[in-house]
Amino acid sequence: MAKQPKPHGKAEATKQLIFESALTLFKKKGFDQVSIREITDYAGTAKGSFYTYFSTKSDIIVEEFWAIDAYYRSIEAEVLKQASAPRRLLRFTELQLLYVRDVIGCETLKVLYANQVLKEGSDKVITDQSRFWYTFICSIIEEGQETGLFRKEKTSAEYANFFNRAIRGLFLDWNISSASFDLVEAGLDYCRSLLLPALLQP
Repeated sequence: MAKQPKPHGKAEATKQLIFESALTLFKKKGFDQVSIREITDYAGTAKGSFYTYFSTKSDIIVEEFWAIDAYYRSIEAEVLKQASAPRRLLRFTELQLLYVRDVIGCETLKVLYANQVLKEGSDKVITDQSRFWYTFICSIIEEGQETGLFRKEKTSAEYANFFNRAIRGLFLDWNISSASFDLVEAGLDYCRSLLLPALLQP
């Protein structure tokens, strides 16, 4: 589960308790097998408390994705310490992989991905291009294009979309295999061997 900001006040603490209880139950039983009543019972709150903070169970999933994005925003300065766009992209990927492996974990990621796959329509937080994950990758690629290191056949936005699709594919493979390989080791090798060379000028 993504680390949440420390709650301020009773209301925020209650919301955080419901949020964490829901994710715990989703991991144990699966998203569809958990009722709102079970979530609030587990949290020790009234059922009505859930609707004070969330409209549906899927709101919990959306909240978790934005919490993950908050982590990505928090490492921006660390990533920008790197001297070039390729190094920045690799460092961001490394920190992202470490966070997903060590903080979110495979079981929570399965819940997040399963929910987004089963959700109707194309308007989903996992592919929301207003997320920092997307805009930051896009800015790094754009900087690499401006300095002549990255290809320019496509826009930075198009390349960012390709890059993020590839990383989502890696996460999906890790999910499918139930974390049978080391996400960080495999992901860095994937990035160094395939993704970065595809972006670099020939």
